Amino acid sequence: MAERGAAHSTERDRTMSGPRIDGSWIGGHNIQIGDVTGDVAILLERPLFRLEILRPGQPAELPDRVRHQPSYLLHPGSQVVPYRTPTADLARLARWRDGPEDLSVLLLHGPGGQGKTRTAQHFASRAAADGWSVAQARDLTTTAPLLPRADGGTAERLLIVVDYAERWSHPNLLAMLDWTRAAEPARVIRVLLLSRTGTHLWDRLDAELDGFGIASAPPIALSGFSGISGPAREHLFAEATDAFAHALDIPARPWRVPDDLADASYASPLTLHMAALAAVLSADEGTVPTADGVTPRPDTSATPDGSATRPADISRYLLLHEQRAWNAAADTHTMRTLVVLATLFGPFRTRESARRLLLAAAVADSPAEADRALRAHGTLYPAHSHLAPLHPDRFGEDFLGWHLDRDPAAADDLAALLTGDESRGHGLRDGDIRQAMIVLANAARHTSARDLLNRLVFARVDLAESTPDVVLAVAGHLPPAAALLIVMRPSRGVELAHARLELVRSLVAATPADIPALAAIGIRRMYGLELLACGETGQAADVLGEAVRLSQAHLDDAETTDPEELAELLHLYTQALVGHAAPCETVRTTVESIRTLRAERAGRSAADDIHHTNCLAGGLSNYAKSLHDAKDPHSSLRAAEEARELYRELVALGEEQADKALVRTQARISSLMHDLGRFEDAVRTGRPAVDALRRLFADDADTHREHLAVTLYNLALSLEDLGEPQEAAAAMAEAAEHYRYLTQHIPRLFLAEFGSCLFHLAGVYETLHRTGELIGVRLESATVDRQLRDMGLVDDDRRLAITLLLLGQNLEQAGSHRQALSVLTEGLALVPALPAPVPDRMADYVNSTLIRLSRVHNALGDHAAGLVAARDAVGRARLAAPADGTGALDGPLGTLGFALEQLANCLPPKNPEHTAAKTEFMEIFGLGPDDLADALADDADDADEDSVTG
Repeated sequence: MAERGAAHSTERDRTMSGPRIDGSWIGGHNIQIGDVTGDVAILLERPLFRLEILRPGQPAELPDRVRHQPSYLLHPGSQVVPYRTPTADLARLARWRDGPEDLSVLLLHGPGGQGKTRTAQHFASRAAADGWSVAQARDLTTTAPLLPRADGGTAERLLIVVDYAERWSHPNLLAMLDWTRAAEPARVIRVLLLSRTGTHLWDRLDAELDGFGIASAPPIALSGFSGISGPAREHLFAEATDAFAHALDIPARPWRVPDDLADASYASPLTLHMAALAAVLSADEGTVPTADGVTPRPDTSATPDGSATRPADISRYLLLHEQRAWNAAADTHTMRTLVVLATLFGPFRTRESARRLLLAAAVADSPAEADRALRAHGTLYPAHSHLAPLHPDRFGEDFLGWHLDRDPAAADDLAALLTGDESRGHGLRDGDIRQAMIVLANAARHTSARDLLNRLVFARVDLAESTPDVVLAVAGHLPPAAALLIVMRPSRGVELAHARLELVRSLVAATPADIPALAAIGIRRMYGLELLACGETGQAADVLGEAVRLSQAHLDDAETTDPEELAELLHLYTQALVGHAAPCETVRTTVESIRTLRAERAGRSAADDIHHTNCLAGGLSNYAKSLHDAKDPHSSLRAAEEARELYRELVALGEEQADKALVRTQARISSLMHDLGRFEDAVRTGRPAVDALRRLFADDADTHREHLAVTLYNLALSLEDLGEPQEAAAAMAEAAEHYRYLTQHIPRLFLAEFGSCLFHLAGVYETLHRTGELIGVRLESATVDRQLRDMGLVDDDRRLAITLLLLGQNLEQAGSHRQALSVLTEGLALVPALPAPVPDRMADYVNSTLIRLSRVHNALGDHAAGLVAARDAVGRARLAAPADGTGALDGPLGTLGFALEQLANCLPPKNPEHTAAKTEFMEIFGLGPDDLADALADDADDADEDSVTG
């Protein structure tokens, strides 16, 4: 190790002497993120979340025994070490904050110890100094401290910080963002998400933000000290040692600099600060961190082997220092257990909830004993809540791994607590257990923590499936057997789909290439299923195609290939081929599977025959879908009806799940009847199917939501064609709610269906003249169509253009001229790029839109632009209208008449062009010379009156 003197002590004293917000470090009065300190009150509270308004405040004075603990010195809220971050990160945050959007979201992510909380605190304090209100959002499925209500509102600009965003329940996070959009607690709002993980969290949110009409900026991966090396990094180390020595009242002296300070691990600010703190403590005590704890170092100038100061050794050394305060407690073992529980589950909102945990964990035998333990913990870790966790997070995770390694019985106790029956009254909520699983996953770099995690999954796999974020957190730390345990369970719906896919991908990556054919087929089938569930049909087709070919290559090997399993595999392969192969190819594949099943039916036992019939019925249902995609509705209906008869046989035999499959088949038959123009038959079949699916949905929403959405949508189309717009609107709106939920979780799979649903719902609302609802639906429909375009899921912007043109006309009618101008302009710009053939109605949409656009320009005072739009409308409408001047007035001829009327309205009455336009307009609508004279006289009078008024 090299040695460095106590440099810049004068500068240190100057910068740490008081508040300074305009520099690189904020001391004194500042915004604290996460901890409830200073002036904090509730801005808003809802059942799922709350917003806490934060105001700059001076941290409370704490006794030396607390301030000298490593957990306090390293805690980002303590701000012992001057704040330093690469300028580029703060510059990007500043540009985002000061951007033109009214509401925008940004994700700041990085591994533990990278400086997310310090950066957020610095950013929030700068915002507060610039006149912003600052709030932190809290997920109420985890514990939250009791706080008073805030007095008054917020400033015009509000920054909301969401710490531990990856631990939030996804629906709660969406609810918070949706409320923020709808309630508009401030004129300008920025939502800053902090998370260890970046990709998956942002992938889930990104598509949904557009649906809410919320802007976003690209995520920022916090760079820490990665761009700082050589003398500059040594300066950071010296600055940190000076700061810790000052806080500990230790005289300045040469500090030991790690030989491997250039190593990538020290790009983490926390790792560098831990090394600096260890250097100060070891120099003061004459010891050095080692893998076993500490080694005496009589000669402070000695340079031990660099391996003795690895980050893991440094962490253990600091944990031993942390424990010195625990040793002063009445029961050191109890205090260690309290710190473990706090790290996994804390903090707790009330003493009662913390007391219940201690009793359930057998830390205390009575409420009085539990209270004494809580007071002892609160003395060492004072907070407004109870059982405050050990900070920083990574320090707490290191302690967890170290403690579990030293005390195997602790792992038994935790496993019993987390897997035990809830009737034991441990007081843990779903959010607390979710947090504990994520903390364990983050600590899984330690073998003992990873072993406990695996043990929990084997004992109660549902713990790993509690949320997508838990699945993703544990995925990289599970052995193949534990991962298989999760994946082999039935899917719990769309919420977990992407997380399950990532888990299977990790399993596939760990699978050797030389596994037996049967296992290879099974792995590919499982992978293909999860890809299909996430809408990744192209990749699913490749994977399932490999499985089919491998299975067909082993047809003579009964242990490897079962004909029924091959048929089911072909069914899956067919689903994946849709959209990636010619319809005839999908039909050929389903025909092959059905032939295989029919050939196998003879000579089977009753039990085998039931299973076989089930497979055949499923194959026929799949065949019906393939024929429908191949534009053969008659053959498709026959196949579906044959499947229905087989399911009826199975229901009569008491086959489990056959009744549900029968309902879904009835729904498909209803849809096919609609395609054949048999609307009354479609409604007669579809209504009972919808009723049955609603009952099934009430019992198992995850399984039946998609089928209910599809059936409601098809029923609504049939009702609309039968002239029942009220019932059609109700069914379509219900379908839209289900598709909205499905799209939030798997946009690639459901976004197109959601867009079609909204498009038709808008049409029904227009028929019913429900203008307010119509505008809202068309706004959402346009957003969805833009998303489809951006994701490459549509061939062109035809539907988006139509929606925008119609929406602009609705907005103009409602008097929202500025919004109408933007929408109409966007819609018209899309039309020239549409591929041929452009439908005839598009020309009518464009002409009507130009008329509306002219009115909008006039209403906004831009009469020159209004005249240009009106002349354009007349020119286009004249090309579309019959040359002989005859035709229906509700077609192109009528549109020409209205365009001429608008043109006349844009011109002075005495202008010859005005007179000509007015004359032709009157002729088109069959008005005589007297009517024309009266109209021209009225125009002249209006012009004179306007002149006098002017």
